[in-house]
Amino acid sequence: MAARKVLYLEDNPLDAQLAGNALQRLGVMVDLHVVETADDYRGALAREAYDLVISDSGVPGCEGHESLWLAQQIQPGVPFLYFSGHADQLAAEAGLDAGAQDFIDKRDLWRLKHTVRMLLERPDGNSDTALLHDYSRRQAQLIQAVKQLGRARCLDDIDHVVRTVTRELVLADGATFVLREGEQCYYLAEDAISPLWQGRRFPMSACVSGWAMQHKQQVVIPDIYLDDRVPHAAYRPTFVKSMVMTPVRQTDPIAAIGTYWAQPCLPSHDELALLQDLADSVALALENVTSYDSLQQKLNNRADQLRAVNHELEAFSYSLSHDLRAPLRAINGFGNILLEEHLQSLSPDGRHYLLRICAEAARMNDQIDDLHKLFLLSSQPVRRSTVNLSLMASGVMGRLRQQDGRRTAAVSIAPNLTVSADHGLLMIALEHLLGNAWKYTNRSPGAVIEVGVQPSAHADEVFYVRDNGVGFDSSRASKLFSPFQRYHSDREFNGTGIGLAMAQRIVHLHGGRIWAESAEGEGACFYFTLPVAD
Repeated sequence: MAARKVLYLEDNPLDAQLAGNALQRLGVMVDLHVVETADDYRGALAREAYDLVISDSGVPGCEGHESLWLAQQIQPGVPFLYFSGHADQLAAEAGLDAGAQDFIDKRDLWRLKHTVRMLLERPDGNSDTALLHDYSRRQAQLIQAVKQLGRARCLDDIDHVVRTVTRELVLADGATFVLREGEQCYYLAEDAISPLWQGRRFPMSACVSGWAMQHKQQVVIPDIYLDDRVPHAAYRPTFVKSMVMTPVRQTDPIAAIGTYWAQPCLPSHDELALLQDLADSVALALENVTSYDSLQQKLNNRADQLRAVNHELEAFSYSLSHDLRAPLRAINGFGNILLEEHLQSLSPDGRHYLLRICAEAARMNDQIDDLHKLFLLSSQPVRRSTVNLSLMASGVMGRLRQQDGRRTAAVSIAPNLTVSADHGLLMIALEHLLGNAWKYTNRSPGAVIEVGVQPSAHADEVFYVRDNGVGFDSSRASKLFSPFQRYHSDREFNGTGIGLAMAQRIVHLHGGRIWAESAEGEGACFYFTLPVAD
């Protein structure tokens, strides 16, 4: 029997070696191809057919479910496994819902061997049979969703069905449930690979969901930047490239279901029909619950509950961060004892492993510190005063120069930038934004960092921090602000991946927005809005 070809995306050489050793002892001939970067992964999928794809869940350039999505698009039907060091229950459920065969913790090598053997030993399937099976699966999902909607007695029940079914029904990268509130669209809930607009309201005339409800028809947009109905500025910071908006109740729409794709996509007629069938079922469910007035009241109550849950989460995270420190201190303490007293007696491999353990323990301690700071921001009141943003930026840049006297960079800061903001919070946000610009221009000859403001059609000014550093792929810009999401490894640039999340939280606390634009190798620009001082 010919060797079964397996593609493995893993940027940690030690993890790749451990998994490779395990797969060579399966009893099944395996031709393992290991790739470390997102570009090599795409190239491998395009060049050669594989019997199985295995992927870490956090490789820079393929965060979240992007590696799974690429495998599904380039080699439809190929079995896919997540082999991750972050295999918590929520991540595992999300991976399975997205189409992975399994989500395995890296500590469970025995489970990896068992699952891989099972997948590689099963007979090849017929493509027509696979298509029929996929169609039957989607129909079964729709039938199950209709049954659940028929039993719905409140908005929460309907919301749960829409969030858990819509993406899987058409293999989308995101889905939203939008309610009509008078002349506004309220984005009640979402399930997506990165945040969209949950909890926000927009005028009916300013969003595609409003257009679909006003015109009482399903909207199919293969390329959002070629359609005038799409508010391009609102979508540019997101992952969305294609979308379908389906009205709920065609005669007099009261809601809409949005589905989004991260790559250009034109859904089939069958998929559009499935979405419309789901929307029609949601319409019946909404009519079966209490009156529309009570529905609005429940939405208000839901907002209060979400605020309470956020406070509870912050308290839980604070407690968790403290409980984690006890075993971490033990790891650090005993590791340092070994380094000081027994390092020379260890083998070269033993020294390498010990140094890795101590380094990872230190990194985890930094992550806990930053995560705790992030949650503290949510409960901190905003005390506004008139702040000179120009002077603050100059001070931050001066400290950065003192910390690294060997660095040179041309810094341009627009004069007299004043805002109404919390001085302490704004200082934290600016330190992270300018710190990133300083860090990612480290390898740029003739480094340039600029702080300025640009005209805006709205009341608030749009400020920016621009650099000519390494940049990033703008199609994934929205993920930058998620905690611990990084596009570069520690070998390239150090950091915990929490700074931009803190900057975003601070800007949001002030009622502003923050987004980024960039291209790889061409620098980055971070925009944010703040109230202008009177």
